[in-house]
Amino acid sequence: MFREMWHRPQDATRQGRDATIAQVIESIDRTAPETKARLAADVGISEQYLSELLQELKADDIVRKAYVVDNTSLYANADALSPLDADSVTNETADTDHERDVAEAETTAPGERGETVLDLLARLEDVTTTQYAAARQSFVGAEPERPADTLESLANERHSAVLSELKSYTLTTDWPGNRVAADLATIATNLEIVGDRACFITDVIDNQEVATTGVVEERVCDIFDAGKQINDYLTAILFECDLAAHDDLIAQEETVHRDLDELFELVTAYDPEMYGYLVTVTRALERAIYYWVHAAEIAVRLHSGVQPDHVMI
Repeated sequence: MFREMWHRPQDATRQGRDATIAQVIESIDRTAPETKARLAADVGISEQYLSELLQELKADDIVRKAYVVDNTSLYANADALSPLDADSVTNETADTDHERDVAEAETTAPGERGETVLDLLARLEDVTTTQYAAARQSFVGAEPERPADTLESLANERHSAVLSELKSYTLTTDWPGNRVAADLATIATNLEIVGDRACFITDVIDNQEVATTGVVEERVCDIFDAGKQINDYLTAILFECDLAAHDDLIAQEETVHRDLDELFELVTAYDPEMYGYLVTVTRALERAIYYWVHAAEIAVRLHSGVQPDHVMI
């Protein structure tokens, strides 16, 4: 869905109304106004016109009583709220030379921006996944070709590239286009955090003079492998729009949590030093997996317009 939302030309008259509707929703979401008068003043329209717009939004269940935005309905109706392409700002409707310059810049290859962001996200995912794999190798005593911490600067650089592209887009895009950009920025940050957790795990391993063997090592490796599978589901959802993979992801996540609970029970039998080491590593591993799952939840919403019926543990 969000691929299509990057460019969708609309009639100029309707677009003006859409822009006002977007302002109303954004104001509600940002300020939570207590009265209709305050909301009208914030948006800069009459209360009568505001009442007309609110009636439309309430009919679509986007705004509920007490002026609360329903995110599920919002994304389901996003294509009717605001275009995500500067085709909506034409040279005929631009009021200033600056606006015309923005319009001309934005309407060049309107479908390319989304592809650029996806490409940058894929490059970021590639390096953070490599960091994660390197952390697993370090845990079992192997020497990765490139340790996780040596890739940290590259991960930070690619994360910055995604945010820079999204920032540029947000500055020239009407809401809820910037809401979509914010969600994509969250996905990018989640990926960067996975790489950060991989570096943390590597640091813990390097700084602790302990080693695991036998069943405990196998259990931790199982968690690593399950996390890799969850990341595979995330990439299928995000880059291939394979929404069916979300059910598999949820099932895998539930298995991970059961395995983690069993693992924590198991390590209580070890001495305090070993226990502290294992808990530190597995907690960091758990957080990495959490951020992959969270990114997948966002990706499902962006593609389908529906908030997944799933609350992460």
